[in-house]
Amino acid sequence: MTEAFEKAKKSLSVRNVSLRESFVTLNEELDINNFENIKSEIQTFRGVNKVKEVSLQKNEVESFEYHFLYSCGIRLLNEKYLENAESENEDDDSNVLVEIRATFDAKYSADKKVSQELLEAFSDENVGYHVWPYWRELVQSSCTRLNIAPLETPMYYCSLPK
Repeated sequence: MTEAFEKAKKSLSVRNVSLRESFVTLNEELDINNFENIKSEIQTFRGVNKVKEVSLQKNEVESFEYHFLYSCGIRLLNEKYLENAESENEDDDSNVLVEIRATFDAKYSADKKVSQELLEAFSDENVGYHVWPYWRELVQSSCTRLNIAPLETPMYYCSLPK
C-alpha cells in the first residue's frame, strides 16, 4: 500500500454510506421469459466523481467531514450490440437490455484537515471498498424487482501494490 493511502486510512473514519441517486431501466423489447437464453455482455463502471469537505465547529474544536460521491453502473447489452460493436449505433439505447446506475454518498470524519493527495489516494481504493456492499445489494434487489435473474456484479478488488 502507498504511504499516502496508509495516512489517509488513519485520518478518515467511515460514518455513513447513503444512496443519493439511482436509475433502473428494463428494455421494453426484452422477453423476460427468455432472459437466460439471450446472448449478452455485461459492462460496468465505478469511481469517485466528487469530494466535498465540510468544516464542523463544536465547543471551539474544529473537525472535518468528507463526502465522497461514488458512482457505479452495470448494463447488459444484447447480441446486436456484440455483433455490431464497431458500428456508429454502438450507444443506441435499443442495445441496452438492462441498466442500473447509482451514486452513493460515503461520509467520513477527520479530526484534522486532510490534504488533497491523501483524499485522492483514499478515493482510489477505500471509498469503493465501503460502498461496494450497498451497490451489490442494490443491483440484486433491482433485478428481483424487475423479475429477471440477478446480473453478475463483479467482486470489489483493490489495485494498490502491496
